[in-house]
Amino acid sequence: MFYNPYIMCGISGISEENVRLVEEMISKTSHRGPDDRGVFSEPGVTLGHCRLSIQDLSYAGHQPMKSSTGRYTIVFNGEIYNFKKIRDGIKSKHKFISGTDTEVILELFEEYGLNCLNKISGIYAFGIWDSLKKELILCRDNVGVKPLYYAYLNGSIVFSSEMKSLYSLMPQKEININALNCYFRLGYVTGEETIWQGIKRLLPGNTIIFSKGEEKRIVSNKQISIPNLENIEDAKSYIPKLLKEVLEDQMISDVPVGLFLSGGIDSNLLLSLMSEISDKKINTYSSLFRVAEEDNEKFNSDAIYARKSSEFFDSNHTEINISEQSIIDSIEDVVWHMDEPNSNSSLLPNYLLAKKASINNKVILSGEGGDEIFGGYDRYRSYRMIESWRKIPSVLRNLALPMVPRKILNLKNKNRLNYEKLTDLYLSFASNSEIKSGRIVSLNIKDDTKLYEYLDNHLKKSYYSNSIFDSLINAEINSWLVDDYLMRADKMSMSHGIENRVPFLDERLIQLSRNLKSSWKYPFKNTQRGKQILIDSMAAEIPDFLLNKPKKGWVSPISKWLREGLKDMAHETINKNYVSGSDKFINFDAAEDVLNGHINRETYGAQSIWSVITFQIWYKKFIST
Repeated sequence: MFYNPYIMCGISGISEENVRLVEEMISKTSHRGPDDRGVFSEPGVTLGHCRLSIQDLSYAGHQPMKSSTGRYTIVFNGEIYNFKKIRDGIKSKHKFISGTDTEVILELFEEYGLNCLNKISGIYAFGIWDSLKKELILCRDNVGVKPLYYAYLNGSIVFSSEMKSLYSLMPQKEININALNCYFRLGYVTGEETIWQGIKRLLPGNTIIFSKGEEKRIVSNKQISIPNLENIEDAKSYIPKLLKEVLEDQMISDVPVGLFLSGGIDSNLLLSLMSEISDKKINTYSSLFRVAEEDNEKFNSDAIYARKSSEFFDSNHTEINISEQSIIDSIEDVVWHMDEPNSNSSLLPNYLLAKKASINNKVILSGEGGDEIFGGYDRYRSYRMIESWRKIPSVLRNLALPMVPRKILNLKNKNRLNYEKLTDLYLSFASNSEIKSGRIVSLNIKDDTKLYEYLDNHLKKSYYSNSIFDSLINAEINSWLVDDYLMRADKMSMSHGIENRVPFLDERLIQLSRNLKSSWKYPFKNTQRGKQILIDSMAAEIPDFLLNKPKKGWVSPISKWLREGLKDMAHETINKNYVSGSDKFINFDAAEDVLNGHINRETYGAQSIWSVITFQIWYKKFIST
């Protein structure tokens, strides 16, 4: 039976009849969509949903939703960008009563079953109950834009958009030590494991079919059709067409669509195309750090260029000012919404930007993924150089490398050229490289061997046999991008009831990227900026003041603030008396040594310090309460 909806939000469920439990779960994720709430239950399943209304704002879009025959019931989180085209193609055989993409998925299931996943394009995580086969089906999109977590509980499978709905159900709330070691090495937890023992994340492109206490897993093999690009000129002519097509698809909405705007090429290119597509001004948002005048250029150049771009494109631009006090005021909420510890200092600006944007927008676009798809990061030039070096016969490499003086090539870069496994090479770029970072984890829990085996097993699924360059970028997409950046984008936005869409990670653009040569993305002649093929093909859409600007990464004043306005908070938090029990995991003598060394400018330790601060706050909020 269906239960009356309330004003709340989230997707959760369990493979048993348990309304009370699922109602508690969706209450814990109510921030993800304040427009509607519903629960469906029958023997074998209970599904819960809280709705953020974007397509069809009427009650016809209420979830959980049943298919026309009543066989399938769904709880859905995300957007299907091609749902109107699909609906037009099948409407002669199916009865539609709403204008939602959710209903299209259900009717596709009626006709094609799981093969319908090969027909939809979008960002999604959903659970479907098949009342005929008594199967609960869990699916996550191929890129992993939308999160989905699950666990096994007394013979049932339980799932949710966020872990906070699951962890309180676990009989023993134990920290996953391997995941914790991963966090302190990378700054986030990646792969299937999570910070909680017994809770897993469904990997991108994976489907779980749960029936009669048994799990069957299917990995997507969807084929994306992209024209054969035989030369660089073909690619340059195709990219503008595809980008505009993607933007037109992703701007579908019955509510206003805004943009998180930076001073970089990616978000400005989105603004240019959005301005062409929309007949209304685009709402844009950027963050500005409250720093001394002499530091303004260093820490706010991104915001300065964003302001200039907003004037150029005539957008409705909003800036938020971020100070040390706003960090202190918001950090506990940010940690709670992230579910897992994450040491990325951009979480705070994203949280505050989403809070401001939520006043006028329910949908926000952002430029995540542009650097991975088109080869923009500085380290990608190193990837190309390493790939070229490894094509030299090993005999010659082994003779030449020891002869290179250390002042020309340091030991770390020699090891990169002489790596044994691709995972070694990947981790040399991805790991926290601060001098004393390895000492802050307690020796009682540290296990580098087990962590390496786990990371190697996870990352090697991304490697290509014939390209170091493509292998490393694909590993980034399936690790750092999905488990750090996309989780930040989703959870910081959904904390305020906003959906964050990422056009550069459209499946068509990802497939296009695989067809582009590395020399087209980052030519060796470029020393300060990649993405050459994107810039060449879209130059007409990019303002001149950005076109020739060297790439400059987003710079946060967190390191400086830890020596100033955040110093007292850091000392208070990095202390074994801050929260009882965390000294099992943290070597506080070493952590305080890193903090003091950073404050005194003896060593640099901002990432290590921030990782301990985040963990301590997370531990206090989730373990000790």
